[in-house]
Amino acid sequence: MKRYISRFVKAVALSYLGFPIVYLFFVALIFDVPASQCMRVLLSPSYYLLCIFAVVTGYGLWEAKRWAWYVFMVTSVLIAYSNAVVAVQYSESHHKFLAFLSSVIVLGFIIYRVGREMRVPYFLPRIRWWESDPRYRLSAPVKVSKADGAAVDGEIMDLSMGGCFVKLCHDVAQHESISVFFSIFGVEINCTGVVVWCTPGTVTHPRGIGVKFGPLQRNNRRLLRAITNRLKKIATLYRSSRYLLDQEEFTKRLEALQSEKLNILRPES
Repeated sequence: MKRYISRFVKAVALSYLGFPIVYLFFVALIFDVPASQCMRVLLSPSYYLLCIFAVVTGYGLWEAKRWAWYVFMVTSVLIAYSNAVVAVQYSESHHKFLAFLSSVIVLGFIIYRVGREMRVPYFLPRIRWWESDPRYRLSAPVKVSKADGAAVDGEIMDLSMGGCFVKLCHDVAQHESISVFFSIFGVEINCTGVVVWCTPGTVTHPRGIGVKFGPLQRNNRRLLRAITNRLKKIATLYRSSRYLLDQEEFTKRLEALQSEKLNILRPES
């Protein structure tokens, strides 16, 4: 997975690895903290705790470790709290609230960008509700064709515009180029991709592969967008109405969503 992350995530990783220096420079600039107060921040025990979390996060992001996202989120909360403390106790700025708000916006942007690359099916799949509850399971069979021409059958358990996680009992090499063919909601998708993650199976994730899609044709992008939007509606229905509606009404709405034809304007040939 390391070879597939962007320069932005690598830059964030380097910033977190150099956090002890980068953070002091950041707060001095944003919060107008003088050198004497920077020394107080430097000597604060909480600062060392924050640095430990940040350096661990930087290492995890640089090496593309699956646990890095969760540590990154914890570190982000700690950074936001630390910024609030700095703004109140050490800042000499006349616009402390605006400075803190700006830091939160920057932090939010970083979380969003990193999340777009880390929270993806081919790296951190979300095993959705239809896998855990067989009564409402939505199966998406997929045929995986390998570079040597061999084809194996699997099942898609998480899907996005960028890739998918395929439950698979056969061995597929990491970094191998493959093609996937599947049909969902009556729509057929055939695209190429590369295996960026393989898992032998854990408590939360079955045995399978994470596939990052290659460049998609225009029609496939339109189809995938419609499919993922439908999946979001189904997940939203389950989360919001599963225990509010009676069994019959919930099943009726779920079946209506699953069987409803996708409204897609196909480009003319």
